[in-house]
Amino acid sequence: MNNKITYNDIINRIGFFRNKANLSARETSLRLGYSEQFIKRIENKSVELKVKTLLDFCEIVDITPQDFFYLGDSYNKEDKNVLELFNNLSLENRQMIIELMKRLK
Repeated sequence: MNNKITYNDIINRIGFFRNKANLSARETSLRLGYSEQFIKRIENKSVELKVKTLLDFCEIVDITPQDFFYLGDSYNKEDKNVLELFNNLSLENRQMIIELMKRLK
């Protein structure tokens, strides 16, 4: 699995999270404080995305930067929740869960 993320991946994720939040490009642009076409220009790569804009975008769609850069095939909040729950288990219980998962494959 290639864990490198490209600029195109970032632009695609903007569209993914914008759609997941049920926001149009116009609405997203206005919420960011820019002209109506701003996000479309970013998604068309005619304007380069700035880090501050990306951070503001994450706030608007209610995700963390870590969520944005999550390296799964597609963002899945359940994956994140499972990992958090798993990390809170004792070492013994983690092993038990791993063995159970192997058997369930």
